[in-house]
Amino acid sequence: MIVRLLIYILLGFVAYSVYQGVRRALNAPRPRPPEQKARGEEMVRDPRCGTYLPKAEAIETRVAGETHYFCSAECRQAYQDQAKT
Repeated sequence: MIVRLLIYILLGFVAYSVYQGVRRALNAPRPRPPEQKARGEEMVRDPRCGTYLPKAEAIETRVAGETHYFCSAECRQAYQDQAKT
């Protein structure tokens, strides 16, 4: 009699644990898929630090009549400061 009660309690606990796991899995926030970049996108090189990056993400600046592409505003500023001297 007690063994049967313990088995029922154990089965109830297992069923409850499975239920909780399924509920959490269904309610969990889904991760967003990574953004797809277009293949063949033109890469440009930062003249200050040498980093290559997609042209669409680069900071475009004209210095001394030439167009340059930078990875960050800091690299752009350092390049402009260096060009002035």
